[in-house]
Amino acid sequence: MLLDDFKVPGKNLRVSGSLELRTQDIAGESCATDSVDKGIKPKTLRVSVDIPFSAKDGLLNLIKKAESKDSAGERHIYTITHRTANSAGIRQVRFFEYFDWRESRRLLMWNVSFILQEYLSNPERTEKRETTALTSDITQYQAILDQAESIA
Repeated sequence: MLLDDFKVPGKNLRVSGSLELRTQDIAGESCATDSVDKGIKPKTLRVSVDIPFSAKDGLLNLIKKAESKDSAGERHIYTITHRTANSAGIRQVRFFEYFDWRESRRLLMWNVSFILQEYLSNPERTEKRETTALTSDITQYQAILDQAESIA
């Protein structure tokens, strides 16, 4: 797995993805199955990897990537290269919710796990385009109204 040009260190890399399709039950106390679509949330990737104690710099560098922020103080957004992520249409991610590492003394390594959240998902891009188009329409309508008022 690559995050920008950084290769996630370690062995036994395992990645699983999930997609939350949020809905709300509106049937109340009845037996009905009525629900309201609350949107598609960004996809998430659960990543686990084993990093040998002898590669402690790899763990330290991965932690630094998780902590990294941009000039605006927001968590850094990485371009991801990995078959599971890319096959689900995920192109950009950021570290999300937790980063965990535990000693496995028997195997002399750390078991590392973390979550990556998709950045600017397709539903989010669509929603932003629709909002921008609506704002543009409202602005144009307001300009026409202002012009009509100035003539009257």
